[in-house]
Amino acid sequence: MLKVMTVMLNDSLAATLAKGHNYKRSLAGADLDDDGNLITQMDHSINSTTNSVENVISDIVNAIPWQIYVILGVIFLAWIAYLILRNGMLGMGYSNVKIEPDEADNIYDIDFDHETASALSLGNYAQLVRLVYLRTLHTLDQEGRIVWRIYKTPTQFASEVGTAEFRKMTRQFLRVRYGKFPADKTLYDQMLAWQHQVLKGGAS
Repeated sequence: MLKVMTVMLNDSLAATLAKGHNYKRSLAGADLDDDGNLITQMDHSINSTTNSVENVISDIVNAIPWQIYVILGVIFLAWIAYLILRNGMLGMGYSNVKIEPDEADNIYDIDFDHETASALSLGNYAQLVRLVYLRTLHTLDQEGRIVWRIYKTPTQFASEVGTAEFRKMTRQFLRVRYGKFPADKTLYDQMLAWQHQVLKGGAS
């Protein structure tokens, strides 16, 4: 009798084990992978954690007043504008011009009347463009509208003066003086017209 019960018990256990994967599922009450590992509860736990983090972030964002976003936006734009002005870009296309120390012009070492007359007699319009610009700087420094320093760049002077006419003068000066662009009488006359506007306090 005992032997019969043992055989029946073994058969029952064998049948149960034969079910294998399904038996484990019934015990775990959840989905298992092919190795019998629990996956449903893990996925649920991960999803719950992700949702919790997203909810916290959402709560923080919603708690910030909209005025803060406006202030941050203004600060960001001001910072960008500062970088543009500091680097002398100003939308004029001459920010990459490099001036070597021995090429810098000292406005207080130039005899403007003599050199202008000489350049006119030779038809040297590149030199005339240079002289008009430097003479404008000389006058602006004497009037206290800029602070002249030989190491300062033309773009720095353009920022100090702040007028559209002087920015145009600066661009053409750099193109001709350091970019070796050709100059003619038309450009020279235009430089004189801009100079007149700048020295009389032309609008920005």
